Amino acid sequence: MFEYHTLNDLIKLSADNNLEIWEIIQQADMYENDRSESDSFNMMKEMYVAMKNADSMYDGTLRSASNKAGGDGGLLHSYNESGKNICGSFMGKVMEKAIKMGESNACMRRIVAAPTAGSCGVLPAVLLSYEEDFDVAEDDMVKAMYVAAGIGKVIAENAFIAGAAGGCQAEIGSASAMAAGALAFLQGGDSSAIINAATLSLKNFLGLVCDPVAGLVEVPCIKRNSYGAVNAVTSAQLSLAGIKSAIAPDDVVDSMRRIGNQLPASLKETSCGGLAITESAQNYLNQSF
Repeated sequence: MFEYHTLNDLIKLSADNNLEIWEIIQQADMYENDRSESDSFNMMKEMYVAMKNADSMYDGTLRSASNKAGGDGGLLHSYNESGKNICGSFMGKVMEKAIKMGESNACMRRIVAAPTAGSCGVLPAVLLSYEEDFDVAEDDMVKAMYVAAGIGKVIAENAFIAGAAGGCQAEIGSASAMAAGALAFLQGGDSSAIINAATLSLKNFLGLVCDPVAGLVEVPCIKRNSYGAVNAVTSAQLSLAGIKSAIAPDDVVDSMRRIGNQLPASLKETSCGGLAITESAQNYLNQSF
């Protein structure tokens, strides 16, 4: 039985038991939820398959209840296919899938909260793009899902993953950290590189506020999924190159908790501050309802 509460616990347990991080996280899940190894793995695979299905069923003609969200994923796809993509095939695909998933959520389609609905596009954008471009076995992608889940569990336990509790750093920041660690794993990174990737990623979103226009998970939420996904790829690349965070992993998580507690309620999903109270936001609201 393995029990972990910090990011450093994952590194230490992996080293002490000569197991990969995903195996530590899977065995902890088996113990905590009284699941067999196969049941645990199949459950995680179901979530990954649900992500794939959500991506494949994107409909660019749909619009949200406000009639303001939808269609941008199709625009980005067209631009990526136009021969003018300045980001490269993989990164362009990551951006596109993140936008599409965020729009699907706004349009009430089925998604996987990873860790939240508002940040649902980050992890699948990175993982699905990787599987498509690097021809990876689906079981390896499921292992990466465990890595992401373990990182998210630590953040949730020691800080928060909800925008209402800690601002958008808790949602997009956590999702980006999860995706960065998962990508570093897929690229063959050891436990230290995996956690370092997550750390670098989370650091970049510290202080990001949650200021949804009209209280909807649309503006600026959908586009932030794209930024979170790109940030995850950048962080994984930095970590795999040997670039290390000067701040320890768990210190970064603790910092996110302290920053979130210091944020006023107006910047934690109440739509009483930030972008949500701008003139543009009021116009958006008036045109939507």
